[in-house]
Order: sequence, then C-alpha cells, then structure tokens
Amino acid sequence: MGYQFAGKSTHNFTENNFFRKSEHTNNTMPILPDANEDFDDKLTFWVNGKRHVVQNPDPAMTLNEWLRSQRGLTGTKVMCREGGCGCCVVMVTHSDLTNGGACSYSLNSCLCPLCSVDGWSITTVEGLGGQKGGFHPIQRRLADFSGSQCGYCSPGMVVNMYGLLNKKPLPNKQEVENHFNGHICRCTGYRPILDAMKSFAVDADPEKGGCIDIEDLNKHPCPSAGEACNGASANGNGVNGTSTGSLRCCQHGVTWYRPTSLAELYSLLEQHSQDKYKLVCGNTAAGVYKDDGPYSCLIDIKAVPDLYNCQAGPPLVVGSAVSLSAVVDLLRASSDRSPSYSVLADHLCKVANVSVRNVGSWAGNLMVKHAHPEFPSDVFTIMEAAGAKVTIGNKDESQRMALSDFLGTAMNGKVIRSLEIPPGNSEDVFRTYKVAPRSQNAHAYVNAGFRMTLDRQSDLKVVTKPYIVFGGVNKTMVHASATEDFLVGKRITDPETLRGALAVLQAELVPDESALQSAQYTKQLAMGLFYKFYLSAVGKESLTEQVRTAADSLARPLSRGEQHFQTKESEWPLRQPMPKTSSRVQSSGEAIYINDMPAMPGEVYAAFVTSTVANCKLGNLDFSHAMEIPGAVAYLTAGDVRGENNYNLPSFPVAEIFSSDEVSYAGQPLALVIADTQVHADAMAKAVQVTYTDMKPPILTIQDAISAEFFHPNVQEVIKGDPKGALAAAPHRISGEVSCGSQYHFYMETQVCRCTPTEDGMDVQSATQSMDSVQASVAQVTGMSAHRVYVSVKRVGGAFGGKGPASMLPAAACAVAAQNLNRTVRLSMSIDANMEAMSKRSPYLVKYEVGFDDEGKLLAVVYNLYEDNGCSVHVSLIPLLPVSVDNVYYCASWQLTMQTCKTHTAPGTYTRAPGVVAVHFCMEHIIEHVAKTLNKDIRRINMFENGQTILTGDIVSDCNITQLWDDLLTSAQVKQRQQEIEVFNKEHRWKKRGLSVVPLRYPLFPHLLRFTVFVAIYHTDGSVVITHGGIEMGQGVDTKVMQVAAASLGVPMEMVHTMSTNTLSSPNSGDSGGSVASELNCQGVLECCRRLNERINPIRQEMGGAPKWTELINTCHSKGVDLSEKYMEHHPLPTLRPTYNNYGVTCTELELDVLTGEREITRSDILFDCGKSVNPELDIGQVEGGFVFGLGYWLTEKCVYDKETGRLLTNGTWEYKPPATKDIPADLRVTLLPNSFNPYNVIRSKGVSEPVLLMSCSAMFALRQAIQSAREDSGNGADFFPLNGPATVETCHEACLVDSSNFTL
Repeated sequence: MGYQFAGKSTHNFTENNFFRKSEHTNNTMPILPDANEDFDDKLTFWVNGKRHVVQNPDPAMTLNEWLRSQRGLTGTKVMCREGGCGCCVVMVTHSDLTNGGACSYSLNSCLCPLCSVDGWSITTVEGLGGQKGGFHPIQRRLADFSGSQCGYCSPGMVVNMYGLLNKKPLPNKQEVENHFNGHICRCTGYRPILDAMKSFAVDADPEKGGCIDIEDLNKHPCPSAGEACNGASANGNGVNGTSTGSLRCCQHGVTWYRPTSLAELYSLLEQHSQDKYKLVCGNTAAGVYKDDGPYSCLIDIKAVPDLYNCQAGPPLVVGSAVSLSAVVDLLRASSDRSPSYSVLADHLCKVANVSVRNVGSWAGNLMVKHAHPEFPSDVFTIMEAAGAKVTIGNKDESQRMALSDFLGTAMNGKVIRSLEIPPGNSEDVFRTYKVAPRSQNAHAYVNAGFRMTLDRQSDLKVVTKPYIVFGGVNKTMVHASATEDFLVGKRITDPETLRGALAVLQAELVPDESALQSAQYTKQLAMGLFYKFYLSAVGKESLTEQVRTAADSLARPLSRGEQHFQTKESEWPLRQPMPKTSSRVQSSGEAIYINDMPAMPGEVYAAFVTSTVANCKLGNLDFSHAMEIPGAVAYLTAGDVRGENNYNLPSFPVAEIFSSDEVSYAGQPLALVIADTQVHADAMAKAVQVTYTDMKPPILTIQDAISAEFFHPNVQEVIKGDPKGALAAAPHRISGEVSCGSQYHFYMETQVCRCTPTEDGMDVQSATQSMDSVQASVAQVTGMSAHRVYVSVKRVGGAFGGKGPASMLPAAACAVAAQNLNRTVRLSMSIDANMEAMSKRSPYLVKYEVGFDDEGKLLAVVYNLYEDNGCSVHVSLIPLLPVSVDNVYYCASWQLTMQTCKTHTAPGTYTRAPGVVAVHFCMEHIIEHVAKTLNKDIRRINMFENGQTILTGDIVSDCNITQLWDDLLTSAQVKQRQQEIEVFNKEHRWKKRGLSVVPLRYPLFPHLLRFTVFVAIYHTDGSVVITHGGIEMGQGVDTKVMQVAAASLGVPMEMVHTMSTNTLSSPNSGDSGGSVASELNCQGVLECCRRLNERINPIRQEMGGAPKWTELINTCHSKGVDLSEKYMEHHPLPTLRPTYNNYGVTCTELELDVLTGEREITRSDILFDCGKSVNPELDIGQVEGGFVFGLGYWLTEKCVYDKETGRLLTNGTWEYKPPATKDIPADLRVTLLPNSFNPYNVIRSKGVSEPVLLMSCSAMFALRQAIQSAREDSGNGADFFPLNGPATVETCHEACLVDSSNFTL
C-alpha cells in the first residue's frame, strides 16, 4: 500500500506548519450552552508557583500530558495511564468546598483532565528541589536510603510523601506505609523506599532522620525566581488568587462544562439529555473502563457547592462530589456515634489507592456500577449492607432510594445528590469483606457486606431480616434474599441454623463465568465469607477453639528489615556501601529517560497497530478513520520497509516488523501509525479497522501444544549414568508433573525508541539492554551499514531481560518510520500494547520419575521438560538449562529430555533468571515430593560435595552450600519455628502456617559476554570520565565502575563521571544481562586504570612520589602521556560450562487464610554469597529486589488469555498484579555471606541481581505446607499434591479443598 500522509500534499511543510493537518474533519458540531457569555473558556492555575493561563484547552488532554509536553516537566512520569502505578503523581492544592479553606493531596496526573485544574496550585517533583537550588529532604532521604534503583518510580514516590506530609505533618510509620498502596516499584522490593519514607514519621528512630519541620517541608526553590516558594500564589481570591467561575472549553467536537451551581448543572443536563454526556468528578473510572464513550459533552461537577453538603448526623449525609478519602475522614470523625462507621472507613481504604481515593467520588463509583453491572463496586456493596440511601435529583424533583433500587433507575438527566448512611444499632453485627488478587490496589474477586440484628437476651436470635450483600458473584445479584429470609427468627448458636443457611446460600449463589476467575472459586469464596461473618455474629466465646480465629482477617504488622554485610574502610571507595551516584537526580526527576527528551523540530510520534486475534491471516487494513484523527500524519505497513521486514538477527528465525500475511498471536504488530502527539498516535492505532481471514482456534498452553503435537524442532537430551537401570532398582519410586507460568517484566518505562535521520545515517536512542543488537537490527531493516547507525543509551527505566532482544522490534519500527518520513520519530508504547505485543517469560512444564532409597538419597531422575517459546523461537534457554537443572543436589543417574512447544502467543524472551527459575523450582518440587513420601527432610543429605559432578559432567569445586544451609538454620531459628508452626496448625482449623527453607546454586557465564570500556583523564583538572558497554538500568553499574576507578587511580569519587553508553565508544558490546555486566565492566575499568597507572607512575616518581593529582595529570599531559585507555575483556572460545556458581539459602514463613486463599508472608531470611561485594548497599538492593520480583512470579502475576481469540486479558495494572508494598515479607532479613570472595574474578565479587530470585519459591513451598495441613484437616492429606505457579489467592483456596459441609461452630 505504501505510506500515506494526511491531506493532499506529502512534502509541503513550512516552518510554521510542519505538521500537515488532515483535511478530513469531524462533522459533529460543537455543543454550545444557551448563554455562552456566562462561561469562561480559559484556565488559570499555578504550577510550582508559576501562573499559567491556557485558552480553550482540549477536553481530552490530561494534566500529565500538558506538564510533560507543554511545560517540559518530565520529572512527572507516565506509564499505565490507569492510576495503577503511581509514577505520574503530583500534589494539588485548591479550595475545599467540603470543609472550607484549602486542601492539598496527591493525585494521578495521568487521569486528571487538564480542564479540571482551573484555580488549582500544582506541585511537581521539580517544584520541590534539585541540583541547582538544593534537594528537598524527601528527595535526599529516598536517595540516601538507596530507595532509587532504575529511578523511574522515584519522583512519584517523593511527591506522594510530600502530599502526605502536607496533609499530616506528623504521621506515624503505619500511616506512612498505608500511603504507598498505589505505587509500583519493580526494582527495589520496596523495603528501602518504605524505610526512607517512614524515617519522617513521628515514631521513627531519630538517628534515621526524624520528622521534618513544616517550614523545611515547604521551603523549596521556585523554578522561576530561585527564591523560597510554597508552590502556590500568595495573594488574591481563593487558593491561587482566582475565583472559579463557570467554564466551557470545546475542541474536536467535545465540550467541557464546569457549572458552579446546581441550577446550572440541571440546565446543562436538560439541554444535553439527548447527547452522550458524562459527569466528571475524579475521572478515575477512565483508568478502568478506557473504552467508554466517546462523549460529546463532559460536565465537571467539582465546582457545585451543593454537591459537597455534608451533615454529621446521625445519619451521616455526604454530598456526591465528596471524595472517597474525605468520606473516610468523615466516617472516622463520626465513629463515636456508630461502630459501623469505622467498619465502613476501614473497607473504603481498600478501594483502589490513596491517589485515586483523593479525587474519586463515592458517587462516581456507584455510577460505574450502574453502567457496568459486573463491576465489583466496594462502595455499593458495603453501603447497601449498611442500609444507606441515595438521593437523586433533576430540575423537577429529588428521590431518595435504596442503592439496590438505584441500579434500576434511569439516570439520564439526573445527578446523584447525596448519600445517607444510618448509624448501626447496638444489637447489630456489621462486617464487610474484600478478597482480591493482591492485598491492595486491586479489584475484588468477591466483596461482601453483612448486617444482622440479634436478640442477645434469647440465645442470639435473628430479630429482623439481615442484610447479606455480595459483589462480584454475578451481574444481577445484590442480596442473598433467600438466605436472609431463612435466618429470620433463627438462633444462630444452633448448628442446624448454620447448616440450613449454608444450604440455602449455596443454592442461590450462581456465579457468572469469567476468564479471570473460576465460577467455583467465586461460589466457595462467597460461602467462606458468609461463614466468617456468621462466626463473628456468634462470638468467640461460643465457638470451639479451633474455629475461633476463622472470622478474623489476616493482620499485617508494620514491615521491617535487617541488612547485614561486611566491609573494610581501608578499601574504600571500593567495597564502600553507598547509594547510586545518580539516585538524587533520579529522586528529583532530573534524570532524563528517552521519553523525557525534549521534542526535536518536526518530531512526530508513532504507535503500533496490533492484531486482536491469533492464528489467522491478515485480511485488510483500513486507515481511513485513523487518518481523520486530529494530528494524523502517516501510516506504514510491511511494504514500506526499505530493507528487510525482519527485525531479528540473521542467525535467528525471521521476525517481521509488520505482518505481511500470517498473524501468529494477538498483539502482533500489523502496521505503524504516526501523529503529532503520542496520544493522537495511540488514538489512530485504535481507529484502524482490521479484517482477518482463515481464522483458527489458537493453541495457548503447553498442555494444548503437547496434545496437538505442536512443537518447534528444538529437542535436546542429556544423560548421566544409568537412569533407567537405577530407577528400576530403586527401593522407592515416585512420578508426577508440575508447571509454572509466564511473567511480564513490568518495567516501569515501557518500550521506547527515538530515531533521527542524519547526514551520516541514523541516530537511535533506544531503551535497550543490547545496543549491539539494536544497531544490527536497525541497519538490517533500513538497508544501511552498521557504521551509519549510532545507538546511545543513558539509562533505562527497568529492563529485567525484557529490553534485550525484544527491544529490537520497537527500534526497527521506529527507524523504518524515520527513514520513510525523513524526520525524527518517537515510539513510546502504551502499557496495553506493550503487554500484548512484547515477549515475556516462557512457561514450563516438567514430567518426572524419581528413584530414591530409604534415607531419601536420590538414585535416579528421569525428567521431561517442555518450554513454551510462543509462536517463534527467538530465545530458547534449553541449551543452558542442563547445568542448572539439579540445583544443589547430587544424583548419579539422570535423564533430561527437553522440548520446545509452539503456541499462538508472543515469542518468549529473557526474563530475570530465565529458565533457571523454572528448573530450580521443579527440582525443589521433586525434593518436596520425596520428602512427603518418606515424611522426612532430605535436602541436606543430597547436597553436593566438592568433587562431585553436575548433570553435564562438570565438577563442582566451589560449593559451600552446606555451610550456608547450617548457618541459616541456626540464625533463623528454623527448628524452633517449625515446632511452633506445628502447634499452631493443630490448634487452628481455618488459619494455617507454613515454613520452607530453599537452597540455591546459580551458574554464571561471564565468559559469554564482552564489553568495551573507555577511561579518560582530562589534563585541565584531572577529572575522570568513563564510558562502558554496560547499560545502567538500576543495578548500579555506573556507580560500581566509578568506585573501581576512584580506588584504582586514588582520586575522590566526585572526580569520576560516567557518560552515556554508545556504539562508538563501546562498540560490539554484549547484552547487559546474566548478572555479570557490572563485574565485567568493573574488570574492564580496572584494567584500563592499571594501564593508565603504568604510564602515570613514572611521572609521579619524578615529582617526588606524592604530588597533587591535578598537578600530576597536567605534567603527564605536558610530557605527552596518553591519558585515555580502552579495553575489551578477552575470553577463550565461549562454552556452556559455567565460570562459577552462586550459592544461597532462604527461609520463608507465612500464614494462610484457608477460607479465602489470602496469605501474609510474615518473615523471610536470606543468606547469600555474593563474593567480596564491590558495593554491599547496592547488592543488598539487588537481593531484595530480585526476591520480591520472584514473589510476584510465584504468587500474584498471572497471564490470562482469551481462549477464543488468544488475546491477553491481563494487559494493564487493574488485571496484572506485580507485588505492591504490602506483598513483601513483613520481616525481611538479608545477610551477605562474610569472609567470602570469588577466585574466578579479579574484582572478587559475584553476580547478584538474578540468583536470589530463585529462592523466592520458598514462599510457594511454605504455602504448600500450609495447604497440606488444611487438606489433612479435611481428610485429604495423605497424598502429595503439586502446587503450580503462580499460586494465586484463587489457586491456594482451591488447593485447600474447602468444603462448606465442614463449616462448624
């Protein structure tokens, strides 16, 4: 088809009209009010103390887009655009129509419409501090606690804390921890972030920081004046010197209104009753239901005072524009009038996250439920259970009704006015529950509210019809009416009442089918929640001891941590514990990522058009609607690729940039669209109409691929000893299978690339771990030679393997667009496109047979492994897995067969500890199976001794695993805790605890990678600059190479600097991965410095042996000494034999709620051998971050596909759940093995970032123990059972085999 430009001319660009606008226009006429003169059309607001006036803003533009694109305030990041990650948080201050005065709070700028900020004062991270004016205490403390690794989430964390301290200057540590429930960090594991923020708490250790003075909190430099500034205008009316009047803005056929009175609002509703309009308060629902609309009319209700009317009551009355956070405050303030108000407040704190609740209104939440009956609205469920009434009004009348009646009420032309929340009676028992895939910031599987009035004088008889309300069961169920009727007049202490109620409830629970949760789980969970409430109503004093705690929810204590490591000051700055040198500029938002770079003249933005179905052929692509989008520029298809339509390197299978025919997976790129902004490009992509042909059912799982014999040709077998003979002769034999799923990397910075055509070729700025691959790929698709492609990378906002080979796709597409348009093109992928199109971790399935003796010693292992590579083998780990598969266990006879399965999903790729994490888990599963069969712990007796051989025949010579094992068992008091758990599990039927200790052997292959390092000393002042081939992506490679250089040259750290990595100064460098990039680049710097010192030392001796550094270097220069050096590590021919092994041991303990599947990790102890650490503080951070990354893989992160289309359903933050701040161990203790070193590395350190991830499966095996106890209580504990990964809340509950017939008093 060729690429097309909007408009008639393709090249008629002028300086003032570089973007040709489409001549297609939207025929929708602007909607105008009857009295236009009563409405203003401009916004006036303040950003970091500076006044801004925006004339007739676009109603579709968000505050985030305006801050970043119009003001260059890129410290405020963007990622999910759903309010689910927290990186976009800013603080706002405006008039408080609820309480009077002004209010300040944090919000998600990605969901905040620009049109809504009139009269506001906005504070971004840049407004707090920076390098020039001084860092803010929050910025400093986050950095100094090593709470910033890749740094992408850091500005949002800082501003969120600033918002809390503005609202409550003296919070306690628990309040601080609660305030971070909406922020995701994929790097750190959260512990250092929480420690940094809790250091501001009133109950914090003064030595770690202490409270901040209110003057210091708000004393920060004004970017415009350089003087102290509080972020808001100091004079005038209202908060910012402006009164908020009625507002009307109109662009592209969409009109935004802001009425300032109820009469004005009613008039607008009547006027636009036939139009598709939406009332806007917090706009947070736009992050969940992103495809609602389009709307021609948006009406902002935040300036209508009548919608803020509140009455303390009782009953408590709350206006409809009052935010959820304000409702919580009102309920807590009124809790002395009714205990039920505290219950409601506690539950509302489980809705979304703080930044969403700060702006989202309770009425908006109800309207989402009204529009989407399947939505499990917490507000609706708990308020209906409380007996709340809602008042709805229009210009003619007001109606007061129950919430259940509200669902059936037509709301066109009407507005919710208020909510009336009655106080509970003293005889009432009122409880609410929410069970979700993650402990916070997640939609419920099921939520419930129960209220029952009891006559305590007549053996707890139910006086009136109780309220039994469920959300999430099906679209129509509100009350369990039959169960409510059954309970009236019954004594709840009678066991027959419980049995009868459960029978009635079971019959009326008819869950909807859902791809995201099973109907069986939904039903059993609802039954379990009712049972919890019933036990609460009966009271603990009337219950048997084993069930007394069943009614209680799991309680999480305040998180804490310990870090233990060894360091010698005599070696500093080498081995000195210190934060990353860039951590402060990351915390201040001054660290620039690719998508933060200012736009170049004529720069345009691209987005992929992706398939929505798998296993078919491409029919037709219709771009006509897309080219009508405002700002549309062009589109490109496979025919526009001037080089090869293949972004993969020559030795790998062809991977088309844009499909030319075959569509293998849903999410596969089909074309590229280009517009004047990223938002417009993303809108274009959604507007392209695609047809498909030859559609067939997709194969989506390993099991389906095996059944269909759908394989890639990769098969490998490794045999050691006589496995078949040894298996036949073994006294004991077991067999089974176990599996683990996929995982999305969830790097906070999505895939992004910017390409600029130059007179020499192409400049490529790519967020990649692999410059060399990107350079080769761009050269291939453009037809250029490699020397014309210049790739540079300053930093990457998280990667974890996902920006290795996978980054070639966006880079190649971006380069093709830049070449065709001959202008700079930027491609920044939206989270849904990123998750659907990009490669993820490969799933695995293992089938095994094992023979062992009476003591549990392994005699034979026959092991069949299946690896799901998706639709194409871009990355297969099979060649590397034989050296890892046996973990720390010796067995003389092995048979390992490995095969790659083909599915209609995105090709698999490297993901932190790729492949190794799966085979480690499977080996530990086998050990668990043997141990259960013999009823004894058999790990220690099977561990390697030096001199024994692993499966591949390589001799183990560096093994210290038994030492680590014994040390951890002692330091973590494992035997004592196991005994305590045994007692606990005997005494509790519906709460169970488990503890597991897991060892680790992780092979590393530094000899497979090489990096070019360059070190230069400037003669003018003696400062040192380094460029190296590693990519700084949070692991701290820049800091470590600076430490090596400073120590080697004998200069202060302040004199050493690292520059951007690029293909000129560091050509032919390998991928930054495999946990070895830091040590290899440190070795390179060490060698460069050694050579420089060889040249410098003679001059030093001539100058007396100890001259000043600057004088020495200047003299060297004057004598013609070359003050620069380049080095690339040379290795012998690469082999698949590991250079060395890492060892570690982890103990994890947790508690499980059998009735729900929820769990709380109470403690993890990690002992890890990282050799002689270059920087223990950074290595501790990698240990913790890797461990928590693994907890997500094993416990919360699940990729779910539509069985009909193959489309990824978990494609955003509301469906896919990496760990949040309260999913980490409540007590996390990390020790780096003292007195250790690595003899195979001149730096003496060992790789860190990946190995520890493997030991996170200790949580899985602790869960298995807890579940085992629950199964034993129900009579199902005799047989061993597999617990496949991920063990989600749903999976754990189902594994417990909960049967409501066992629900007793």
